[in-house]
Amino acid sequence: MWRDIADDKTPLPPKLDDPAADEALFEQEPWVESPVHIDYGFNVKLGAGVFVNFNCVFIDTCPITVGARTLFGPNVSLFSGTHPLDPALRNGTEGPETGKPIVIGEDCWLGGNVTVLPGVTIGRGVTIGAGSVVTKDVPAFYVAAGNPARIIRRIETTMKE
Repeated sequence: MWRDIADDKTPLPPKLDDPAADEALFEQEPWVESPVHIDYGFNVKLGAGVFVNFNCVFIDTCPITVGARTLFGPNVSLFSGTHPLDPALRNGTEGPETGKPIVIGEDCWLGGNVTVLPGVTIGRGVTIGAGSVVTKDVPAFYVAAGNPARIIRRIETTMKE
């Protein structure tokens, strides 16, 4: 999906006379600050209003899905790909690359320098503290932080899971 968007040759609509109306045309689209690195591009799906800050990395060997209104700090890395631990199987670049999908729910906030590993699901409304390495699923409406990330506390909210 990312490649479809990045390589889209469809012309933009003409600029409107009212700058606020012009901005409103794209307010529900994902916003990606450059530079960003996306490995394959066709396995990344960003929901409406997602914000991806600069220097983010998406290794999208498997699907990476990010829910609406989720915010990424700078240098967030999402790694859906992995390699065998056995160096004989890994065999440098000749060995297999495997992976598992990453799913990040709506209304999340991943602080700067967060790393998410293959197979992780992050529930709706989750906050991940800066510098964390997320190795396991985080349920909806919790704060998690650390290396490896651990649940710190529940987030009190009026939102529904």
